[in-house]
Amino acid sequence: MNSSKKSIKRVFALFALMFLVSIGYIFKIVIVDKEFLTTNSYNPRINSTDSNIKRGSIYDIDGNLMAYSEKDGDAYRRIYVDGENSAHVLGYTGVGKSGVEATQNFTLQKLDNEIMQRLKAFISGDEPEGNSVVLTVDSYLQKIGSDLMRTNNGAVVVIEVKTGRVVCMVSKPNYDPQSVAENWDSLREDENSPLLNRAAQGLYPPGSTFKIVTAVSAMRNLGDVNSFEYTCTGVAEFDGKIIHCYNDKAHGNVNLTSAFAQSCNCYFAELGKKMGAVNLRDTADKLGFNKDFKFDLNSSKSTVLLNGDSTESELVETSIGQGRTTVTPLFMASLTAAVANNGVMMKPYLVDSVLNYSGKTIKTNLPQTLETVFKEEECAKLKEMMTDVVNSGTGYNADSEYFQVAGKTGTAENPQGADHLWFVGFAPAEEPEYAVAVVLENGDGSMNPSVIARKMLYNSIEKENR
Repeated sequence: MNSSKKSIKRVFALFALMFLVSIGYIFKIVIVDKEFLTTNSYNPRINSTDSNIKRGSIYDIDGNLMAYSEKDGDAYRRIYVDGENSAHVLGYTGVGKSGVEATQNFTLQKLDNEIMQRLKAFISGDEPEGNSVVLTVDSYLQKIGSDLMRTNNGAVVVIEVKTGRVVCMVSKPNYDPQSVAENWDSLREDENSPLLNRAAQGLYPPGSTFKIVTAVSAMRNLGDVNSFEYTCTGVAEFDGKIIHCYNDKAHGNVNLTSAFAQSCNCYFAELGKKMGAVNLRDTADKLGFNKDFKFDLNSSKSTVLLNGDSTESELVETSIGQGRTTVTPLFMASLTAAVANNGVMMKPYLVDSVLNYSGKTIKTNLPQTLETVFKEEECAKLKEMMTDVVNSGTGYNADSEYFQVAGKTGTAENPQGADHLWFVGFAPAEEPEYAVAVVLENGDGSMNPSVIARKMLYNSIEKENR
């Protein structure tokens, strides 16, 4: 009898546990995963629309119309205003959805004050209209960024330092959102992947821009790193791995500041060896690598895959931004903005506000702090070194007659072709307003990322001051 009672109790406990787990899982789906599931491109509901509802419009930060719907027979047709310059921000509708059209899909279809709108539609014939979305990007800067990229593949991201507002996000190659349905097969099969938002999803080796991370890790783990000097001959060997400086140039006797300005690979490889893989990985983690990067568009995770078992070869490669290290331009722009913002990393965001059918603001997104990733004294040193990069180092093409630019160049080896070219920076260096990240794939010399960055910073600051 006692044995039977114990069995019944165990079965009851098991069922109770299963019930609680089921409730917990349902709670996770409904509350925690709601946003992910409703905006996921694999969700079939994302392509369902109410044909009686006019989809809300999309505006830039100045109120310029970027996308709207107009009546076309019994249905609505989506119109994109100069859509190619902002293709990867806006996205497309019709053959699935992407970009803001996907992530803000339910906002754009949602009816504010639905009863009133339905009544108005019954009386006047005006069909219900979904909410509209105001973005943080500036159409003016989008066009400049797109034009500056010319025919280069890659990305440009500009972020407002104090707020995290993304004021420009350009990805090349782009496409015309208006004709995605007609050109779907060719766009999908194109080897250049024009549908990929390289700014938020593209993963690249960071090259020497990663020396920002290596330098900070050395500050944290090597005591007075400024006293460490190294004699660069242009080439160095580490556990069988040959590290070259650009064009095998010998930089001679260098310290942290001069090696950073001249982007001396041999110095930073030796620096990485001195601090060790565990310390470099720990610093990277604390700066936001290897974490999901939540953003208003689908985005990829930037990763550093060092660990205690990494070889010396893997360590020195990572120290100069090669090896198994990949980043998105969006993340590098945010990291650079954190340096400019005295260590505080703001959450980058793209959706500024939501308007209802009558143009009334019903939701406003405010700046959010993610975390403090740098110490103020680290930022002071980085600003000094990044200024030297522009004034007397590899970033001379970013030098501006209007304000002081601080930045870091990068050349990332690409096993599939020519090197990828990078520049990250901010301006004015003394009181930073905007941070920028530029990457050019397979740099062919037709454009320099430092020049693009300088011009984007100039136009961002000048527009703000007009």
